[in-house]
Amino acid sequence: MKGIFWNIRGLGKIGRIPAVVSRIRDNHVDIVGIVETKKESLSVGLLKSLTGYVEFDWCYLPAKGSAGGILVGCNLDKFAMSSTVLLQFSVSVFLIDKKTGFSWKLVVVYGSPYEEGDFNLVRGPSEKTYSRINHRWVDSFNDWINKWALIDLDHSNVTETNNQETLVKARLYRILVSHSWDAVFPLARVKILERPPSDHNPLLIDIGVNVFYGKKGFIFEKW
Repeated sequence: MKGIFWNIRGLGKIGRIPAVVSRIRDNHVDIVGIVETKKESLSVGLLKSLTGYVEFDWCYLPAKGSAGGILVGCNLDKFAMSSTVLLQFSVSVFLIDKKTGFSWKLVVVYGSPYEEGDFNLVRGPSEKTYSRINHRWVDSFNDWINKWALIDLDHSNVTETNNQETLVKARLYRILVSHSWDAVFPLARVKILERPPSDHNPLLIDIGVNVFYGKKGFIFEKW
């Protein structure tokens, strides 16, 4: 079971939809989280084109003009999606494994870098090169992670570049999980995929073999 999370930087731009389709198909993805769709609406035909003959259930948060937009989907052969909640910067759903009955909450977050405030947070100097960081925000972010006892599934690499002459690299995207979710999926690993045509790398999570199904877990995807 695999999931992909990606800042696509506009689904309507040339090459974006074929890129999403190929990442989903080539990696046999069952869970999808796409942010910065820059789409106020998504047609049934467009959504179906992303997964072809594999039927997915979808929910999305519309973009505000040319900013934001979140799309979340799951393979209907493997999951049932329920309890969808759309907030200003996030989409949350409960995913129920049809084979085991185990359910968990998925939250995909994207914060606009415009007037609402920048959600591009790092956890320390090692996650950003050749640029200053705001230590107050770093401390606040780490305090929040510790408060909820979340585990950062480390992919040990950068996920975004500024595409400028003085290249700044940063780890802006991460997958955070609860200890109870980690106990169910102890073999879960995160891999960085190639970024083109976006300038942000997709994250691929391979959940691996499940060894225990107990209490409901929680997974949070920070964009």
